Amino acid sequence: MGSLRLYAIAIDEVREIFGAPESTATALRAIAAHRFPAAPATAPGLLAKLGPVFRRAPDAPVLRPGVPSGSDVDTLLAGRYVPPHRLSACWTLFEAFVEAMAWGSTSQPIGETELNDFDFDLSRAAVPSRYGLRQLLRADLGISMLPPPGLAAGFTHADHVTAMAAAWREGVPRLEPANQPIATSLLAWLERYPGWTQQASTTSRPAPDLVAFLGI
Repeated sequence: MGSLRLYAIAIDEVREIFGAPESTATALRAIAAHRFPAAPATAPGLLAKLGPVFRRAPDAPVLRPGVPSGSDVDTLLAGRYVPPHRLSACWTLFEAFVEAMAWGSTSQPIGETELNDFDFDLSRAAVPSRYGLRQLLRADLGISMLPPPGLAAGFTHADHVTAMAAAWREGVPRLEPANQPIATSLLAWLERYPGWTQQASTTSRPAPDLVAFLGI
């Protein structure tokens, strides 16, 4: 079973993570240090003195697949190319940044079949197809990093979120009982956008769009 994760955050703020200005980079480094603390350093010891014998220094930090490292933080914040073997780790880091910056987030366990069935049920309930869940992934994030296999990401603008909530308000009561819980939960989350938009305005941040991650 996969999961659909939604974040209320302006797409411009998401894109600014790559090549972030100094003030933003400082805040994001603090987030990374808290979420992904570095492994304890080891003492150099005798083996370190034999450095040229080894392909890597014995006391060099180990880069674990899928686990963000300090070098991954540097790569993202500088907007540099992410090599294929670090894609999974960098996307984990990227989503952690998005989550920390977002006004709100929600997550629903859902697989490919369930997602298709849910969107079909929305259409049957007279909700236009452009307001289905899969449409949230239609627009590319516009970032320089490609998603790894098994992950999709996209976004939709704030005005689409408003229209989507209005359409769901009418259609959700007509959904099949099996789809009612997820629909009711997601609609309640969408209904919070006016409040987040007001908060953004008072703090001189842009109004939140909707950024979606789908892991299958």
